[in-house]
Amino acid sequence: MLKFGWGGKIKPRKFDFTPRYYDEGQEELESTIKKYSGEKVQEEQVKQRIRMGMRSKYYGDSSYRSREARKSNLRLLYIIIVLFFVSYMILKSDKIVQLLQYLDS
Repeated sequence: MLKFGWGGKIKPRKFDFTPRYYDEGQEELESTIKKYSGEKVQEEQVKQRIRMGMRSKYYGDSSYRSREARKSNLRLLYIIIVLFFVSYMILKSDKIVQLLQYLDS
C-alpha cells in the first residue's frame, strides 16, 4: 500500500552478507594466476573482471559528477544569454526590414 503524508518513503531493506571464511588476498591471487595461466575463455575473463569491479565497490568520485553538472549548467546559461543577445540585436536592427523589402521586390 502507498504511504501518504509527511512520513516519507519506505526505505528498502539492504542485503549485507559477510562470509565467515573469506580471504580477499587469496582470491585475488587465484584470479591473477588463472588470468595469466590461459585456462579461462574470454567470457569467463569478462565475468571475473565484473565480479572484481563489484567487490572493490568503487563508484567513482562523487564530487566529479557534481562539478561536471555545474560546468554543463553554466555553459548552457552562457549559450542562452548569447542567443538572447544576438536575437535581440537582430530584431532591434533595421536590417531585417531592409532584407525583407529586398526579397519582396
